[in-house]
Amino acid sequence: MKQNSLLKIIVIALVITCPFAIILSGCHSQPSGGIEVRVVVTQNFGNDLMLDESVTVANGANALDALEKVATVETKYGGGFVEAINGIRSRYSGSEVKKDWFFYVNGISANVGVMGYELSEGDVEHWDFHDWGLHAFIPAIIGNFPQPFLGGYRGKILPTVIVYDEGFQDVAQDLVSKIEKLGVENICAQAATELLSQDKEHSNLILLGTRDLDLISELNGNSKLGFYAYFEDSKVVIFDSQGNETQHMSSCGLIQATQNPWNPKGIGACENVVWMISGTDKAAVKDAANTLLIGYEELRYAYAAVIIDGEVIKVP
Repeated sequence: MKQNSLLKIIVIALVITCPFAIILSGCHSQPSGGIEVRVVVTQNFGNDLMLDESVTVANGANALDALEKVATVETKYGGGFVEAINGIRSRYSGSEVKKDWFFYVNGISANVGVMGYELSEGDVEHWDFHDWGLHAFIPAIIGNFPQPFLGGYRGKILPTVIVYDEGFQDVAQDLVSKIEKLGVENICAQAATELLSQDKEHSNLILLGTRDLDLISELNGNSKLGFYAYFEDSKVVIFDSQGNETQHMSSCGLIQATQNPWNPKGIGACENVVWMISGTDKAAVKDAANTLLIGYEELRYAYAAVIIDGEVIKVP
């Protein structure tokens, strides 16, 4: 009898307390601490889309966790190297054309293995399968805009400075307003002649001007930055993945990105980027800037782009 009475008391207590527990918890179980990220998988420098999906993963999840939620993945070396995604497999030996999977977070080439990158809320994890005959290392891409200005890398977001040449102040201010509307904070415009060394080294830079802007000219002469398009005299020369010249553009805008080479840690530090919004002349520069202002979705997944009369052509 005593045991039955005790059981009745326990049951009554549970009946009374459970509804209050449900009310206090908002009628849901305890929060899981999940974050939402986006996983993009493309081929051929972003020209061929395989998938683009948003997924929720647990706090502390790595890039492989998210990728495996949306694709069939084969790995090597203890899981640190992605060998195949949905049956598309690396070709890095015994083949004239060497192709591999390359991994970017928010448009920045990751400097850790897939299991070593802990995801942050809003990250864009982008995998691309491409030939690396010309460049085995492409430090940054433009196709995840407004990343990396919005989310940075590993949750660390550095300031963004739009550095403009003479005659582009109004366009620079328009870009500031546009990028702020996309959620980016701590962004400003500054004349190239007033750029401080501290900002040059430790900010994200968006360079706005023709190739005559010294900063753009300096980048144009650096073959280690992963570019497939260069200014040559008054033209833009475009290369394919094997390093062959494919086109010479006498009048076009150009948008491309790299990691900031003025960062004391160098490219590969994954701290900040430099974007070039440029062109063969002032009109072409404004055409390129206009693409970001009103048509940036056309740049989606791209590594770089040339703009001809408003038309976006992905490069390479």
